[in-house]
Amino acid sequence: MRLVIQAVRLIDGIADRPHDEVDVVVDDDRISAVVPHGSAIQGSVEGPSVRLVDGHGRTLLPGMIDAHAHYTFDPTEGSLQVIDERTDAKILEKAEGHAGLALRAGITTARGAGSIRGLELVLRNRIAAGLTAGPRIVASGTAIGAPDGHGIAFGVGARGWAALADATNAVIDGGADVVKIVASEAAMLTTTGHADERDVFGRPELDEAEIRAIVETAHGRDRRVMAHAQDSESVRRCALAGVDSVEHAWLADRAAIEMLAELGTTLVPTLTVTDVNRTLPGLTAAQRERQNLIESRHRASCEAAIELGVPLATGTDTGEVGVTADMVWREIALLVAHGASPMVALKAATSGAARLLGLESEIGSVAVGLRADLVLVDGDPLVDVATLARPVEVWAGGSSV
Repeated sequence: MRLVIQAVRLIDGIADRPHDEVDVVVDDDRISAVVPHGSAIQGSVEGPSVRLVDGHGRTLLPGMIDAHAHYTFDPTEGSLQVIDERTDAKILEKAEGHAGLALRAGITTARGAGSIRGLELVLRNRIAAGLTAGPRIVASGTAIGAPDGHGIAFGVGARGWAALADATNAVIDGGADVVKIVASEAAMLTTTGHADERDVFGRPELDEAEIRAIVETAHGRDRRVMAHAQDSESVRRCALAGVDSVEHAWLADRAAIEMLAELGTTLVPTLTVTDVNRTLPGLTAAQRERQNLIESRHRASCEAAIELGVPLATGTDTGEVGVTADMVWREIALLVAHGASPMVALKAATSGAARLLGLESEIGSVAVGLRADLVLVDGDPLVDVATLARPVEVWAGGSSV
């Protein structure tokens, strides 16, 4: 099957400017040509096995990437303990719905950030087998952190180098594509769901040596490492220990962000979470005050990262309350609102995220030989990012979704 998208504006994920009036040709699941409109295209552009798509007034982009997704969580339920009481079948049923929503929104690849009972591994396999629709998932399955820490509801806990190395090997043996560390508490509107309902402030839960044990074990087995880290000290420890990406950094000060810039560590800021929390209904005065504090600290952290040129990748943290699986466009818009140019923000959702996942030779840009994961929108997202919220059509591996 051949697909030809004609006379389209192309944002290819690599160039700093769009390419106007080009034809993009897809044969089966791969991009086979990108040429100026009207140029000779090798092979037929007519016949029953060829589909022509009019690109006039439209923009074509690489499929978007959500580098921090929890499809097995539930945006309508804030307690992981409540979700944990559901059967595997019920969790997967809802997860498949979230994954399908993401794909229809133009999110063709996602990095799973941990799941109850490792069920995102099952979801990954079902999607890969064609049993359900969803983005290609690079899965962590089960997070690794401290006993009784923030990640224990969707992961395992251990202390000390040997025990954490063993836990890392066990997670990889269980099928993880990437290793997720929970290195700090999670400062949220209320609590992280601990039984005593104590407030938390993003403090470190693992020391640098413990993080390094996970990183060195994972890297030794060709797995990248993503690390939940919120406060300055946990961000610093994770960067020094060699993680591939820091997730959130909501409360990190400028010195911690400077360390990310110096070491070239990617930041996945998950701006959508704090933005959504600002509009959640029914907040108490204390929750509103807390949210305003978290949001202002998060804004300063992300603005510093953009100013300093820290590598960025989009991640929504979908599964958190109110954060639905279709919100990568909103993460892009928030990066722009925090000081990134629209093109920098779009690259964070495409080629930048692909590099973070180690998939840049396969996805993340529109180039000959790459997988045909594509999003077509009306208008120009460099002028109006919100056009990304309303795709005209999405292709995954050359197939319309």
